[in-house]
Amino acid sequence: MILKNLRTLEGKKIDIEINGDKIVKIAENIEGEGTNLEGRIVSPALVDAHAHIDSNFLLDLCKEAPTPKFEEALKSLMECKENLTEDEIYSLMRKSVLYYIKSGSLYVRTHVMIDGKKWRERLNSIMKVKEEFKDKIFIQIIGFIQSYDYFNDEVEERIWKAIDLGVDGIGGQPHLQPSVEDGIRMVKKIFDIAKEEELLIDFHADYSDDPTTRFSGVIISEALRRKYLNKVALSHLLAMHSYHEDYALRLMRWMKEAGVSAIVSPITELEGSGAFDDYPKRRGIPRVREMIYNGVNVALGHDDIRNHLNPIGDGDMLKASFALMIGDYMYFSQYFGEIFKLMTYNGARALNIGNYGLKEGMNSNLVIFEGKSVKDVLIEIKPRKAVISNGKIVYDNSESVSV
Repeated sequence: MILKNLRTLEGKKIDIEINGDKIVKIAENIEGEGTNLEGRIVSPALVDAHAHIDSNFLLDLCKEAPTPKFEEALKSLMECKENLTEDEIYSLMRKSVLYYIKSGSLYVRTHVMIDGKKWRERLNSIMKVKEEFKDKIFIQIIGFIQSYDYFNDEVEERIWKAIDLGVDGIGGQPHLQPSVEDGIRMVKKIFDIAKEEELLIDFHADYSDDPTTRFSGVIISEALRRKYLNKVALSHLLAMHSYHEDYALRLMRWMKEAGVSAIVSPITELEGSGAFDDYPKRRGIPRVREMIYNGVNVALGHDDIRNHLNPIGDGDMLKASFALMIGDYMYFSQYFGEIFKLMTYNGARALNIGNYGLKEGMNSNLVIFEGKSVKDVLIEIKPRKAVISNGKIVYDNSESVSV
């Protein structure tokens, strides 16, 4: 397969030759017949670094929450999840994967809740979906302790059962435990288990407007102390929005030192922040521009799709990037290249993905956009022109070809 007349994110004109599941040649002109893409932008497949596939499309089966308040909407979501059958869970997960592929997100990290009565059904379903679509999409599974249960021996045992079922990493929400001591104990125990099993770690970290919520520092300290570097991520970091500048900068310095990635889901952060504020309300998005400037690896996630927390989500990373551009004042052209890195190379680094990128020898997982400049792609948010997974076209908008 030869793809002709494409442009990179940097604006360079290239042709790409694919043989099997590898990119074998990239040059300005490659001899031979091929498809003329008329100057469209091409990038490596998108990386959605924060998803909840077990929570997507719940509104297909349950009523929307009758309130915009985050806590009440979350309660409705949890009740819905716990009343699904395993067949319903699997069906909604499968629908989610089709949406990811169509939008070009061929690498997805999903947090799957291992609390509650249906935890095993959720894990069984995501393992089934991962196997079914393994030739088209990479799904990385975090066994996620929602933390509405007290972190005791029973919850710890559930982590081990999730590992037996094949999760790639573990995480939790220490700030939801009843005391700081309980939260710290959770963090330490998750590190104990992850290091023993060589698993990735991804915490929903400091998902609160309260500037005294500072479990991120505990997590970074554990990563440094145990030398568990470049395997840990902090998702959301809502409280960083409210930290004093001195503490925030100090935290960023240690994040960089420990190779801890920040994973930002701006749609959810805008939804969840300011829940207990009157006006003025906080925006809640952590300091993305400052973290980038200070050398922290920042990745992007879309998070929920059409559920009680995000009734309008569709899994398209371009919409997540649009929310970030507005939420953290990154709508100036000087940031557009960085925005794309958040959902490509930075995401791959956060997920520890190898053989990734627009280079010869890399896996042939690509997205061709309907746009001839990065600005056009980010602003117009059109359906993808084509998505290529392991050297095969899995979505072609012009021919309505889709998995």
